[in-house]
Amino acid sequence: MKIVIVGGGVVGYSLAEQLLHEKHSISMIEQDPAIAEKIAEKLDLQVLPSSGSSPRGLEDAGIEDADMVIAVTPVDEINIVVCSIAKQYSVPQRIARLRNQEFLSPDRSVSLIELGVTDFIFPEKVVVDSILQYIETPGAVNAVNFEDGSILLRGYDMKPGMPMIGKTLIELRQMLEPAIFLIAAVIRNKKGIIPPGDFVIEEGDRVFSLFPRDVTPHFMNLIYDSNSAVKRVVLTGNNLSTYELASAIQELVPSVILADPDRQHAEDMAAKLSKTDVILGDCTEVDTLKEVDIRKSDFFIASSSEPDYNMLAALLAKSEGAREVIAVSMDDRQDRLFHSIGIDHVINPRLTAAHEIMQLISRGYFGSVTRLGDTEIEALRLTVSANAKIAGMPLKQAWKKIRQGAIIGMIIRGEKMFLPDGETVIEAGDHIISIAYTRSLPNIKKLFKEQG
Repeated sequence: MKIVIVGGGVVGYSLAEQLLHEKHSISMIEQDPAIAEKIAEKLDLQVLPSSGSSPRGLEDAGIEDADMVIAVTPVDEINIVVCSIAKQYSVPQRIARLRNQEFLSPDRSVSLIELGVTDFIFPEKVVVDSILQYIETPGAVNAVNFEDGSILLRGYDMKPGMPMIGKTLIELRQMLEPAIFLIAAVIRNKKGIIPPGDFVIEEGDRVFSLFPRDVTPHFMNLIYDSNSAVKRVVLTGNNLSTYELASAIQELVPSVILADPDRQHAEDMAAKLSKTDVILGDCTEVDTLKEVDIRKSDFFIASSSEPDYNMLAALLAKSEGAREVIAVSMDDRQDRLFHSIGIDHVINPRLTAAHEIMQLISRGYFGSVTRLGDTEIEALRLTVSANAKIAGMPLKQAWKKIRQGAIIGMIIRGEKMFLPDGETVIEAGDHIISIAYTRSLPNIKKLFKEQG
């Protein structure tokens, strides 16, 4: 596809990098000449130092024959104008990054479609969803949702005493029957493995499991002997993301405490959050953490607009006894460092926004792709079109050439989801979650690609 990206920040750069890797034709508009020059030096694409709201600039970037426009500047108005102009040039797909929550209101009178926006993402909502994935399955080191959250993929490190250890995959499946459950991949000694049924889980393995959301309580019994439900969460922050996060968590967790370092914002939050205890406090101070009794918290989440505050607060909360800590940070360069010093999860709003946009872009037959840790194994979502090569074929026949390189983990057919076997016939309209070695992706694409 020919794609025009407007905005060369972290989101735009990350998108360009991924889309170039997928062999799309990319051009970019970035208003700051210095940033535009740096991007042009690093990536093989045309970068124009212009305003995205300029019709001439968009024409120079190739808007007239573009298949898609992605507007990801920090300014909502510019992103909407870009999509509006693109609509007049008959660009089929027009994606905008937006921050104004008014557009989410079901009774809004303004139509984004009429303004030219065919798809949109809200960074705050993406951050909230990313954090909630860990809260609903505590202890997970990797968390990915498929099918609007109805299917979960979770990675766990096997620690002493975990019920999974010493069991084969077949035994684990039997323990959860009739629930749908699959061990999709294992990392052992830094090597990624798509395991067979007689594979035995060992201490130190990182195990990736695939299951429907309603199986979560049963799955958690395979991870922990005791009840692992999250009962208490402490948050800190003074921005929109913190409010959205507290609003969502208070509906899921019995006890939620928000420590807000800003007096006026704390008063506003106390008025709006009926099920959350709001206090005025700075979580980079031990006295505040003692006041919220941090040792009894299942999660501590730092989601202010200041990354340094978030990191320091998360580290201090961990040292004071918080079971699991999450920090929001715009800096993707130090993720490994933060994990190594004790922060369990680092959420980067810009990178999560880029990932969400990639999901929107990939809604065709070959959908979202997620790498499992630092391995050559990927989880992907595929859709079977009526004229795809795989349509109408039994799985044992369709998968014959790549069965050592990938598995079909789950099939979603209408309202039904199930684990397939060799006799399962793949039907047009099926949505499929597959786990594959990276080397197998070209052969998988051939099976699912629409035939001309």
